[in-house]
Amino acid sequence: MKFLKFFIFALLLLLLDHAKVEAADFVVVVNKDNPVESLDRSVVKHIFLGKKTFWDDGQHIDVFLQPDSDLHTSFALEILHKSPNQLLMHWKHILFSGTGIPPRHYPDNNSMKEAIAVNPQAIGYIDAQQLDSTIKKIPLH
Repeated sequence: MKFLKFFIFALLLLLLDHAKVEAADFVVVVNKDNPVESLDRSVVKHIFLGKKTFWDDGQHIDVFLQPDSDLHTSFALEILHKSPNQLLMHWKHILFSGTGIPPRHYPDNNSMKEAIAVNPQAIGYIDAQQLDSTIKKIPLH
């Protein structure tokens, strides 16, 4: 019986780890006129958690999310170290305490790209395969 429990647990861990690797194919993107060339992962985390609200040039950062996607789950877990529900609760707390402006939500990669392409202060994430010349990929280190 102990062996069966251990086997099931190990199998679940392998499946979860595999799913995370498969689903984590996102890139962080900004407007192509944004002067930022790369960002530290911790800075990206602070931006998407509302702790960093201004670019280095003094412009306000507009944060964009795709909350109804597997991409969002991968991004939240890998970069923010939060589940999508934890991120939602985090932003509800910020909203109701009056200490910040919640991110704008977009339903898919195309609408996210269109919104970022016309907003020089925007930052978001898209599926890596959807990257094109209308926006700029920000390498993370």
